[in-house]
Amino acid sequence: MPRAACHRLFAPLLLPALVFLAPTAFGHRLYIATGPKAAAAAKPPEGPRVEKTGEHRYRLGEIDFDAETREIRIPAVVNLREGGPIEYLLVNENGKVHESLLTTKARPLHLQIVLKLLRYRSGEGALFDTFLPEEEQREKIEAGEKAPLGDAVAVTVRWEKAGETRDGPLAPWIFDAGTGAAMTDEPWIVTGSHVSGGTYLAESEGSFIGIYLDQIAILNMSRPGAENDERWGANPAETPEVGQKVAIILKPVTKPGATAQ
Repeated sequence: MPRAACHRLFAPLLLPALVFLAPTAFGHRLYIATGPKAAAAAKPPEGPRVEKTGEHRYRLGEIDFDAETREIRIPAVVNLREGGPIEYLLVNENGKVHESLLTTKARPLHLQIVLKLLRYRSGEGALFDTFLPEEEQREKIEAGEKAPLGDAVAVTVRWEKAGETRDGPLAPWIFDAGTGAAMTDEPWIVTGSHVSGGTYLAESEGSFIGIYLDQIAILNMSRPGAENDERWGANPAETPEVGQKVAIILKPVTKPGATAQ
């Protein structure tokens, strides 16, 4: 992306008090204030601000991202090393930590903003149709209803051990009870979560990346077995020790012959 385009893309988020969160009984609401009068009148708490850290690199809260490659990095910590079932790959440290392989101090709202800035498309497609009654599933198929599916994202991990940098796909850290082996590496889908009553649900629940299908999580699996909440666990043969600091890296998956956006 040309430098000028980067500045045009991110400049609005650098305005003071443009984006801020207000606490409610059920989480937080996202507000947008524009213009000097709105900023002066609102006097909101300090909100998320995009910081430029390199030629194409930016940071929002705990999340780093590259405007040219569309790569996103989220710092995390190994939370579970063995056992299960687990339902999440990543949650906020105040989320459903008892069901997640990894935890992070980062905020789901910040990831959603970054995904929008980098032009990732979100959509559930038919991922959650598996939870509908069979008759309703059949009616949707017969009617030819096809909701758009979000962009595919590769999820990899990088960490340091004994002074050595290691990286690779995150999938093998998950044990697949259906096959009795490590999970195979396949993309996750940007499904995008939901807003209810002005509250962004991924933020209030702390849910980033689901293993078991979850409409509140921002990313979900599309593989067979994602609808089974008892199939997946932590794989001690691949997962580092609990407490190990890691970086989760999200990258766009480009179909063969397609042009990256």
